[in-house]
Amino acid sequence: MNLPTKRKELMNRLLKDQVVKTVLVMIQEEAPITMDKVAAECGVSKGTLYNYFKNKTDMLNTVHEAVIIPIKQGLCKIFEKNIPPMEKIYAFVGNVFNFEKEYPLYFKFIQSQRSAADAVTERMEAVIIPLVNVCREGMRLGRFKDVDPYVMAAMIFGTVVGPLESLTYREAPLRDLEKLKQEIVRFLDKCILKEQERSL
Repeated sequence: MNLPTKRKELMNRLLKDQVVKTVLVMIQEEAPITMDKVAAECGVSKGTLYNYFKNKTDMLNTVHEAVIIPIKQGLCKIFEKNIPPMEKIYAFVGNVFNFEKEYPLYFKFIQSQRSAADAVTERMEAVIIPLVNVCREGMRLGRFKDVDPYVMAAMIFGTVVGPLESLTYREAPLRDLEKLKQEIVRFLDKCILKEQERSL
């Protein structure tokens, strides 16, 4: 690859990275996201943005992919680890809460921007199916209650993600995410583990 091509690719990557960072800041600040505002914050013209993104939806999809790819990679590592099934679930809970700390308000943003079909497909591929396999493993080992693994996986996902998606809708702001995390873990222990497997 020649030098001008390398340079152009580097500039493309730098601008896309800047767009991702800019949009994430705008999400945190709950600022309206427009092509004009993103271009101004990035120090480029709106036309330049259109050289990289077809429209606002394309730009937001790029931002979402930039955020979600490392999350998917992190989840893959968790689900592939050679640790007991319940430890995988605890690690999943920790991963979700770490994401919430790093990107507060992102769940709310995603709810408003992603189609239901896209969200379901992404959730099934990245989380539910791997959780189904973890549940099957826990049942095979005799540690988890014997129920439909798809029901259990969906319950785990809803129990972990649901409270975070509802944070902005609470009457009073939730101040202690760590306490919420521990309550979720205790609830999952009661719902998933057979009586003799519980540590509490």
